[in-house]
Amino acid sequence: MKRLLLASAAAVALVAYGTGVQAADMAVKAPPPPYAPPQFNWTGFYIGGNIGGGSGVGTVVDNTAAFNVGDVGGQAQFIGGGQIGYNWQFSPNLVFGVDWFFDGISNDNNGSITFISPITGHLDTATLQSNWVTTITGRLGFTGPQADHWMFYVKGGGGWLQTQGTFTDSFVPASVGVTKTTGGWVFGTGVEWAFAQNWTARLEYQYLGLDNVGVNNILVRDNFTIQNPNFQSVTLGINYLFNWGQPAGYPVVSRY
Repeated sequence: MKRLLLASAAAVALVAYGTGVQAADMAVKAPPPPYAPPQFNWTGFYIGGNIGGGSGVGTVVDNTAAFNVGDVGGQAQFIGGGQIGYNWQFSPNLVFGVDWFFDGISNDNNGSITFISPITGHLDTATLQSNWVTTITGRLGFTGPQADHWMFYVKGGGGWLQTQGTFTDSFVPASVGVTKTTGGWVFGTGVEWAFAQNWTARLEYQYLGLDNVGVNNILVRDNFTIQNPNFQSVTLGINYLFNWGQPAGYPVVSRY
């Protein structure tokens, strides 16, 4: 009987020891890491619309008299249109893209300046109006694992602006004008936010520096140039991104 009791006590002790070792093992195991959602993928085609404000300005020069008349334009006007492009996220933090932007400009944006012509002594008025603007640019965006739904970018390329320049002689009285599409260079910057899997919003500034616009006023045998014209705009846009539902994001990125 005594032997049976001793054997039972030894078995209970052995089981208790094994259970304690197992519990100690379980206690030192590290918990699983928290779930890390994949990085947002900016790669894909996009198309969207925008609205905002723009302003064009240039310096009127009377070439015949070598006389600087002054600046014309500068009034902020409503613009609106659309954009289309493509993004390629070639690293966790860098996105390259191409962008085509086209906006119409409200037709009440006439800017004018009145002066006395040094050639004729007549009172003349120079008027400048912009009709539409378009740009084709490359974009370089900066994003990251901790702010993958935000992209800050710079852009550069070429653009075109259609303008109407008109000169009116109040003595004749008569007007002469020209409608011309002028090209130039573009610089811009902006920020874009992916607020859904396929939808983004962006706020953007663009500066378009243009070639000179010349007008030959044959009515009074005078020649004018609108020098250093430029067009600046600030727009708010919405894009639909065709990233084909890539929830896996950029595979090499880990937030932890």
